Amino acid sequence: MTASDNQKRAALDPWDIGFGVVVFIGSLLAIFVWFPNDMRSGFFHVNQIGRSEPGDAFFPTVLAATLCLLSGLQLTLSILRGSPKVAAEAQGSLTASNMKFLALFAIISIAGLTIMYALGPLTAWAMRALGLIDLEYRYLTDTAPYKYLGYVTGGFLMTTALIALTEGRLRRVSIITVLTVIIVAIVIFDKLLTNVLLPPNAEF
Repeated sequence: MTASDNQKRAALDPWDIGFGVVVFIGSLLAIFVWFPNDMRSGFFHVNQIGRSEPGDAFFPTVLAATLCLLSGLQLTLSILRGSPKVAAEAQGSLTASNMKFLALFAIISIAGLTIMYALGPLTAWAMRALGLIDLEYRYLTDTAPYKYLGYVTGGFLMTTALIALTEGRLRRVSIITVLTVIIVAIVIFDKLLTNVLLPPNAEF
């Protein structure tokens, strides 16, 4: 590789930089200007019984902070590494293989979300039909293990399947990572935030 090639590879991509700057500034404005002035209860608030709980701005702030972190990371990497030079002959058109990948991605996502949404209610319905429980699922959305069934099963199957699709294999580290993320999400949203239900339980 010549010095000219190295220089081209290290050149900054204005699209990467511009996109990162827009998202970074937009997320900061949302956190420090929009949310504080537009959302009544803020990040946390004290409810009528004196318990501290997430306010209206909690989830939007978490999302905006995540976007801020990711855009800052993108800017840093773009500035330090630059953008790789892509040869003209490497830029192909949309192929049948691309469409197959997109179709599989959509099928896995829809199937995973369906399992996440339906497994808990179906399990409760079957157990109720067999006389094992008396309550409908709407009364069990905050009761273990029913509230975990759809979220854990659907989330695990969907995420691991998408990883296997994109990487062409499923490694042990991927499984451990998915399980770790699910457990952390349960600890945060089900244990620490006592007034928040795991998805999709809040819909019932």
